[in-house]
Amino acid sequence: MTMNKTPVFLLTMGDPAGIGPEIAVKALCGEAMSNRPYRVAVVGDVEILRKAADVCKISPAFNIVDDPGDAKGFGINVIDMGEITTSQFTPGQPQAPCGHAAYRYIIKAIDLTMEKKAAGVVTNPISKESLKLAGIDYPGHTEIFADKTGTRDYSMVFLLDGVAVAHVTTHVSLRQAIDLVTKDRVLRQIRLLHRSLKSLGIDPPRMAVSGLNPHAGENGLFGDEEIREIIPAVSEARAAGIDIAGPLPPDTVFNRAFSGEFNGVVSMLHDHGFVALKSRDFERGVNITTGLPIIRTSVGHGTAFDKAWSGRASPASLLSALEAAYIIT
Repeated sequence: MTMNKTPVFLLTMGDPAGIGPEIAVKALCGEAMSNRPYRVAVVGDVEILRKAADVCKISPAFNIVDDPGDAKGFGINVIDMGEITTSQFTPGQPQAPCGHAAYRYIIKAIDLTMEKKAAGVVTNPISKESLKLAGIDYPGHTEIFADKTGTRDYSMVFLLDGVAVAHVTTHVSLRQAIDLVTKDRVLRQIRLLHRSLKSLGIDPPRMAVSGLNPHAGENGLFGDEEIREIIPAVSEARAAGIDIAGPLPPDTVFNRAFSGEFNGVVSMLHDHGFVALKSRDFERGVNITTGLPIIRTSVGHGTAFDKAWSGRASPASLLSALEAAYIIT
């Protein structure tokens, strides 16, 4: 293995039929990466990446490496998995071969990082439907990482414009989500978000907790979940020395955060947080999985099948995800 002290991050190629291959080659060829203090190796298929480069009308040098430590500081380093070829899938739609390939990229990146051969993993988007078609029973990246690293206490944090958001509930139905808003779950997300903000260099964090109901329940007028579950969690967090406000109305807390009052928000529902964040900026947000024994960041968007393989996808979120991974190290 080549001796090089700059950290290496593994970038999974994502679903081959989505925008992952395109944004990977765009990001790694762009000017923003020319003086990076780290190296990147894509875990994917070099044939797919070459085709994506052709679609994007760029001609990068590809370096095939077996060990992340051999990654060069120029060109596009690829750990070539040989999982799928361009003739085996149709761009822009979910399909089993793509789900299988995307899963294998993730597992390889996790294994190498757990073996201390890489500093962390940055993930490109996958299709949950493609995973299901391939017979892979995970709802998404986060659950794969938690299972394969033996992690029980974890959370997905979304970072945008200096504000980090954790969700008490994510990929469940709304009916299920309401029942899952408990004191223990809220307190766990407060602690994980507090730890995440510190790892990002924000110390001390200023945090807020969003309510579940309109107007954060209005003292029980619109629901009592705030009184029964959320307020006790906030009180316990304050007693532990965490600077946290709330529960605050979910329709105003994000405006206050992006105005500089808070740098972290714990949101009760998937769409409370993500609607606010993705409406503000769909392209630059970053996902960070906290609680894992390894670093994992991700783009803040999906496979964008509607624009895949057209050369139009923006690498902005991927560049932000790479920078976030480096900051955390």
